[in-house]
Amino acid sequence: MTQELCTIITTDHPPRHRRSRSLAAGLALGALLASGSAWAAVTVPAAPAAPPASAPSTPPPATSAAGAHDEQGADSRAMGEIARRRAALDKRERDLELREARIAAAEAMARREIAALTELRGQVSKLITHETGKADADLTLLATLYSNMKPAQAGAIMSKLDIPKAAAILRRLDTRMAGPVLASIDPDIAANISKELEKQGAAFR
Repeated sequence: MTQELCTIITTDHPPRHRRSRSLAAGLALGALLASGSAWAAVTVPAAPAAPPASAPSTPPPATSAAGAHDEQGADSRAMGEIARRRAALDKRERDLELREARIAAAEAMARREIAALTELRGQVSKLITHETGKADADLTLLATLYSNMKPAQAGAIMSKLDIPKAAAILRRLDTRMAGPVLASIDPDIAANISKELEKQGAAFR
């Protein structure tokens, strides 16, 4: 429209009409400018603002997930190691208790055996003492019997006895009786009896 008005104004017209047309063109141009200003003043509703785009959910970094997995694995291994050591300690404690029980049982058995052996030793000692006393009494009785015999008779019986017993009887005889009895015995047997007497360290009365 502006261009048309300009065209009308600039068109070559006769001089008498030029001022009237110029005035009309100026009025039209002013009305047009006023109309354009009115249109410019009309408030055009703004388009609704677009909702803010939701930020895309970012998945947790892979490194964080891997770190958490490694941490869980380390915790599991630590708990497993603790459980293993606890089981080993419990087993060792049970083994020690069993060993102590076995040692205590062995000590109790050893004490019972020692007590039994001590009692048996006492009984054997008493028996030996009794038998020794009895044997000594018997030898003393035999020596008394041989003293009432003739030396040849006593020597004949004594030569048939074992050498230790013959020497034990001979040492209980009186010296005046022992000499003739030993002289009446076979020289070899008499020599063995003499060695036994020396061995026993016996002395004639």
